[in-house]
Amino acid sequence: MIAVLNFGAPERQRDGRLLRRASFVMRSTLPRSAACLVANGVREQLSRLVALDLDVEVIEPSVPAPQARRILLEEATAFRVRGRICDGFIIVRGRDARRLAALAFGEDERSEAAPLSEIERATLERIVLALVPLCNSLCGTLGPIVRETHERVACDLESYFEIRTRGALGVAIGFGLTRDPNEEVVAGLTLDDLAEVEIEGTVEVGRGILGIQAFSRLSAGATVMLDTPLAAPGILRFGTVAFARGTCGVRNGRSAISFDGDLASEVA
Repeated sequence: MIAVLNFGAPERQRDGRLLRRASFVMRSTLPRSAACLVANGVREQLSRLVALDLDVEVIEPSVPAPQARRILLEEATAFRVRGRICDGFIIVRGRDARRLAALAFGEDERSEAAPLSEIERATLERIVLALVPLCNSLCGTLGPIVRETHERVACDLESYFEIRTRGALGVAIGFGLTRDPNEEVVAGLTLDDLAEVEIEGTVEVGRGILGIQAFSRLSAGATVMLDTPLAAPGILRFGTVAFARGTCGVRNGRSAISFDGDLASEVA
């Protein structure tokens, strides 16, 4: 997981200004592409099991706080999928379990409070087990699958995302991991990657300080006294970075600077 800068909702101040307060929040490093891959599998499997064409959307991976986990998992049906990399969870909350049962039995409406019957619980379990292979891309090689209590899941859950179906009976199916993936570190740039890049350099041969009054009186032909001693070395700068010092002069009709030591002998 990583900490990212987040800005809250606008708050009106006493002077009428709108202010968004900044804070750092934890974000999952699980790639969104991995969640989308699972979402596509959920869409295909559910469409096949309930004989409906379904559209789904992804609620991007997050790192729920402990209190949020307890609320999220209250009365939820959860299965733990043992994996080589980490354990995964498939989570269906109570309301979504009833809606999923309604989809499976072709019902247009379903009471939000009615408990599942024995056959509906068996149907829900069959649907969840059909989604288990989708965890392979998240957890690696899969092992045993066990029913898990929501209290235990709340303790072990670290990363979480949801796949939601669209429509009147929208269903959310949650996927969780016991360990957030390590942030991917890509290879850095090499000098070969920058071979065609040009950097503008300047040579500074004199410096001085000029007061505002003197500056305001500057005109063509004026002489400005510099603090740099005569014959002092010039400074080669790239942007604001002082790269090296050397002797300034002329070569082949062009201004040049010569360096001592291991640097290139001349830079025009």
